[in-house]
Amino acid sequence: MIRFYTNARAQSGFAYIAAIVLLVVVAGMATALLRLTGTQQSTVNQALLGAKAGLAARAGIEWGFRTCLTTAGITDLSQFRNETGFNVSVDCQFTDYREGERASGQTSVSQVKRIVQINAVACNGSAARCPDANANIVAGAEYVERARMATVCIVLNAGVPDGPCET
Repeated sequence: MIRFYTNARAQSGFAYIAAIVLLVVVAGMATALLRLTGTQQSTVNQALLGAKAGLAARAGIEWGFRTCLTTAGITDLSQFRNETGFNVSVDCQFTDYREGERASGQTSVSQVKRIVQINAVACNGSAARCPDANANIVAGAEYVERARMATVCIVLNAGVPDGPCET
């Protein structure tokens, strides 16, 4: 009579190897998901900071519409830093010209117009003026900078803004 004995002990090692492989695969997938979540969160934060910086720059343009019609130069709006966390620098430049003036210098009815260009830059750096000149801050992942530009034409009456130019 021939007896066949199976070695149960030799077959039990396969289950351990399969369990270890399964654990390694699951751990790899969990790591990949954590990295993806971190990247996605960083992207959302950058988009939010970018939107806030864009709105701060737009507020700088609106501030410029009220003050830049008669005064040129660069102004740093420190009160924006306290309210929004962004520095806003507004640069106002304007050029006056006479519309309808004759080239010969003869007296004519001419209208003085002023073209005002307003540039606003908003950033969340550490400097008081935007753009931030600190290379360490600018290279950071949380640094955001947005710029807006607007041009307006106004009619001057005796050197005082009288209203918008005709369309």
